[in-house]
Amino acid sequence: MSRLQQASDRLKAALERLETVAESAIEAKSQDANADTAEVEALRGQLSELREDYDRLSRTTETVSNRLDGAVDQLKLVLDEEPAKKQA
Repeated sequence: MSRLQQASDRLKAALERLETVAESAIEAKSQDANADTAEVEALRGQLSELREDYDRLSRTTETVSNRLDGAVDQLKLVLDEEPAKKQA
């Protein structure tokens, strides 16, 4: 597994833990009779933004990973062709 994939997996796990904590806090606030509805909605909005940020970062990570894999493959091809050119 590449370091980039490991980092992506760690980020995903951290976000899932954060979501769990945030959802628990939101639920606790919404059940509190004295809870400020605006505060609860603000927390929900922040959680939604975090999820969107994670999705965007995940897509970017995947794109970068694919591009790096492609570049490495091209370098391998070039390096494999070099000895053949010298022999010819």
